[in-house]
Amino acid sequence: MGRRTGMSPKGFSPAGGLRTALAAVMLVSAVPAAQAFLDNDPDAYVVNYYTGGGNGDGLFAAGTANQQCTNQGEPVITVLSASPGVKLAIRPGSFVVTGTDYGYLVCQGMRLPGMVVTGTGTGEAVIKVTYPPNGQWYTHTLKLPPR
Repeated sequence: MGRRTGMSPKGFSPAGGLRTALAAVMLVSAVPAAQAFLDNDPDAYVVNYYTGGGNGDGLFAAGTANQQCTNQGEPVITVLSASPGVKLAIRPGSFVVTGTDYGYLVCQGMRLPGMVVTGTGTGEAVIKVTYPPNGQWYTHTLKLPPR
């Protein structure tokens, strides 16, 4: 029996292997597109880092929400430095969104849950706000005027 040209010793065609590999690559690349097609709400995965404060909501406030203004977890706020006599309290609460550290202001003017900073004394304090889910952080300088 003679050997066929274009065939490997075991009888498999190199072109057939290439076709199979190409089909596998096409199938794998189609999976994300199919998932995106099936996902009815891709904006739900956008995370916005909101800020607020003042007007009865404390010195500063921060929260995390998606495009539908659904809470995505509370940020962690730590005090990096403070003037002598300045005391800050950080607690969970709600606040009206007035700004953003990152993202879209689709929730501006809405009351969202988050962390609220209140304080006493006169001077400045520097805080670090770490947002879920990936730990992105921003610093803010709070000014406490004399009363």
